[in-house]
Amino acid sequence: MSLLNKTKTFLRLPYGFKFIPMFFVLMLLNMNLIAQTNNNTNIEKEPNPRTATISVIARVDADSVILRWAPSTAGGWVIANNIGYIVEKLVIEPDKPIQNSDYIKLTDEPIKPLSLEEWKATASPDNIFLAVAAQALYGRSFNPRPLDESNMSVLKNAADELTNRYSFSLFAADNDAFTADALGLRLVDKDIIKDKKYAYRVYLAEKTDEYAFDTAYIVVDAIPFQKCQPPTGLKYESGDGNIKLLWEERRPYNFSGYYVYRSEDGGKNYEKLNKMPLITITPANAVQEAQPSFTDTSTINYKIYRYRVRGVTSFGELSDAREITAFSKDLNAPPAPTIHKPEQISGSEIKISWEIKNAPDDLKGFIVSRSDNSLHGYQFITQDPLPKSTMEFIDDLSGAYEAYYVVASVDTSGNMTFSLPVLATRIDTIPPAIPKGLTGKISEKGVVTLSWNLGPEPNITGYRILWANDPTHEYIQLTGQIHPDTVFVDTININTLTRRIYYRIAAVNNRYQHSELSPVLSLTRPDIIPPGEAVFSDVFVTDTSVQLQWHPSSSEDLARQMLLRKIKEEKEWAVIDSLAPVVSSYLDKDIKTGTMYEYTIVGIDSSDLSSEPAFPVMARPYDSGKRNPVENFTAEYKQSNKTVTLTWKYTPLEKERTWYVIYKAIDEGSFKEHKAADGAIFTFVDNNVKSGTIKYGIVVMTSHGGESEMVKTSIIIEETE
Repeated sequence: MSLLNKTKTFLRLPYGFKFIPMFFVLMLLNMNLIAQTNNNTNIEKEPNPRTATISVIARVDADSVILRWAPSTAGGWVIANNIGYIVEKLVIEPDKPIQNSDYIKLTDEPIKPLSLEEWKATASPDNIFLAVAAQALYGRSFNPRPLDESNMSVLKNAADELTNRYSFSLFAADNDAFTADALGLRLVDKDIIKDKKYAYRVYLAEKTDEYAFDTAYIVVDAIPFQKCQPPTGLKYESGDGNIKLLWEERRPYNFSGYYVYRSEDGGKNYEKLNKMPLITITPANAVQEAQPSFTDTSTINYKIYRYRVRGVTSFGELSDAREITAFSKDLNAPPAPTIHKPEQISGSEIKISWEIKNAPDDLKGFIVSRSDNSLHGYQFITQDPLPKSTMEFIDDLSGAYEAYYVVASVDTSGNMTFSLPVLATRIDTIPPAIPKGLTGKISEKGVVTLSWNLGPEPNITGYRILWANDPTHEYIQLTGQIHPDTVFVDTININTLTRRIYYRIAAVNNRYQHSELSPVLSLTRPDIIPPGEAVFSDVFVTDTSVQLQWHPSSSEDLARQMLLRKIKEEKEWAVIDSLAPVVSSYLDKDIKTGTMYEYTIVGIDSSDLSSEPAFPVMARPYDSGKRNPVENFTAEYKQSNKTVTLTWKYTPLEKERTWYVIYKAIDEGSFKEHKAADGAIFTFVDNNVKSGTIKYGIVVMTSHGGESEMVKTSIIIEETE
């Protein structure tokens, strides 16, 4: 656990230091998990505005317990340095009450920082942390004048300097055990017995009127020492001439800092890239904590480097290394091509030609894409790049009358730049075919529902709907705009002696060419007065529901609506709900995937007269094919037989056969299909294992064509003799 990663802030540095801002100092205010207040020791009975908390952490080594402590304020640190600390220990026995008298002191004298003379005698020129701590303790001090209105800034500067001295001292103690000893903030207790439990307390050797200090307690189990695990989640991002390494903070306790090492000879020799530990800084108002990272700006593109990242604990110890192989790459894209005006060279073929200026030496070729929209939806029509000497491409637009094209230049590194889009249009002189299948019906309130078959032409944009009261009269267009659907709803007057109404339609393509009019459809107006029927306007289908939308009957006395449903092959309708007259939509979730349903609505008025059923709509909930991925996918390497065992969990759907496809990738290679496993097992043993980073992926496949997303895991296999 780190003393220096609980609170993150920015601190000013003394003049002459080039080291980065430091977030690690004021964390002691938050160490409520390990620091407790002794109501009988070192606490003033009268309120004292100047208080300091002493916090302590511990680590069990193979033959000792290491204690680290620190006060929570800069002022308290100065007072404690002069008075010194008392560290006491108590052996916790089962069922035996703890008494203050049972604590024993671990040192004869209070623990204080080394004197300046002792510091000079022990200092090493190679220990930068020892030098930082010595400067903080014994460097030239700043003495402000007596307080008055003219020297408020002087007092503030003095406070800032004291805070910086305090901060740098704790930072140095975090990164070097010898420095922590020299600062009087560390003690090693070698008088321990394995599996015993000890209580330690740390407090000031004397009371002082200048500050109120508490007593810090911690309980330690003398269990076998465990090596500090390396940082997790190490990955990299390739830049142009640089590589950015990123990793995760280790939970529940962060490292105080990190060191990054690089090897250019495949891991034989490593060079430390940062002399001082890297510190991760998160601003106080940040939404989430900053991720630790390091950018190596001295790389050669496509050269393979190997990196190691080690964490530094608050005890000045380095963790094991986390390793990764990385490379930087060329990110400079080639210039964009310029497309000339497209040419139609036959009934359906379009020639696209282009040019490129200042083509780079690493230009690989060109890729042509097509879409029916100028802004999105482009699909590659040349999967592999055309040679860089090719400046034209012929596309067959059979079935379409226009399309947008873009051409991308591609270099040998895969960088791509797209041209501006151009529109290619085929000459079209053939009008649409006469619409077929025109049918319709009139509700008791005069709502006419017309429907017809969609024409075979791909460029049809809609239809014109025309009507007349007499088949020999001139037909009048019902709407001024092209109707885009094959269902049209009209409202007519039924209070008339004219019993019949006549409709015709014409198809319109995207060149505004009209077909000949369809045959005449004759409809008879109703002669009874039940409520009018509802009209479905939309049906939306998913794999789990059917969403219905309709226009309710316009009858003023409509009392309720009965929604009915049946399976297409069945004859009888079943009422699935009774709805208020104003309801115009319904979500049906009681469905089965792949079953064709028909829906209709019957309106009931206040006199219990029933309307005709609404024109039925059909809906078939589809199977999306998407299946849940496996859970808890892990890989475990067994040194004894040099195998990797994969395990996972998965619950398949009923009445569906399931199997698993396992993919494998070595180091930076791409995933390749490795093996298939039966759906009844949840383990797989890979006997073909070599050293390096092995990545595994697993995909669920089903007999109904379902497939899950790939779940991935990886494992690092170290070389062994």
